[in-house]
Amino acid sequence: MIILPIGGSIEIIGWAARIWSSQDSLNNNAFLAQTVTLIIAPAFFSAANYVILGKMIPIIGSQYSRLSAWTYTIIFVICDVISLVIQAIGGGMAAVAENMSTSTDLGTHIMVGGIVFQMASMALYVLFGLEFAWRATKKRPFKKRIATDTPAFDRAPLSLGKYKGLIFAMFLSTLMIFIRSIYRTIELLQGWTGYVITHEPFFDCLDGVPMIIAIAIFTFFHPMRYFTKADTISGAVPKEDITVGGSPVGSLVLNGQRNEKGNGPASGSVGMSAQSKPKNASAASSVLNGFR
Repeated sequence: MIILPIGGSIEIIGWAARIWSSQDSLNNNAFLAQTVTLIIAPAFFSAANYVILGKMIPIIGSQYSRLSAWTYTIIFVICDVISLVIQAIGGGMAAVAENMSTSTDLGTHIMVGGIVFQMASMALYVLFGLEFAWRATKKRPFKKRIATDTPAFDRAPLSLGKYKGLIFAMFLSTLMIFIRSIYRTIELLQGWTGYVITHEPFFDCLDGVPMIIAIAIFTFFHPMRYFTKADTISGAVPKEDITVGGSPVGSLVLNGQRNEKGNGPASGSVGMSAQSKPKNASAASSVLNGFR
């Protein structure tokens, strides 16, 4: 998850430039640097949330998602890049105009447009994410995706279980970005001499603090703690999430997958091969039927 460190680094650069600008208010470079960096940094945090959802969908169950995981990632990351570019261009134009004592209206309106576009894409992301979480919790898959997109093992009755902490972190981070974006929109609509932009406590509490929370929450719920090798879509469902008759049966292994030592089917798994005896094939079939 290199996206989060990049966003955090840009935030640090932005705040350093803001402190520099406060000490030398006539320095155009300091003003431009803090304006552009603090505008674009949150876009990296939202992009990280989009990527996390894309990784989570095939693990919990792609049959509960309206779109494929790859489609989610591509669509929302592209939207995030667009908003980032728009905000950066607008911020640069406004900062230059301010220092040249000319009208900042065009640059400001472009910045606001980028922020509003970012909020719209995040709102859509939240709706899709909530729908996915609800369907996974209630075990209500999209029927058309079961038949066409979902492997047999991915149709097992999964639980959000261990991922609840990460889901909480994603939505808290998104909420903080929303708060910051609403504040920024109001600030910019008032203009560069408005009441909000000329009072530092607003910026500290409604931009600085939300961004700290948006990235710090992943210190406690780091994505890589949840995306282990056993949780990939390569052929196994986390064994703690699969039960038959109330008892865990371990990972479901298909297509002749081997255990870690490579000495045959994984322990507690269900395998099918041409060499299996009839009674073994029958037993495996009965267990597989329990997942359907």
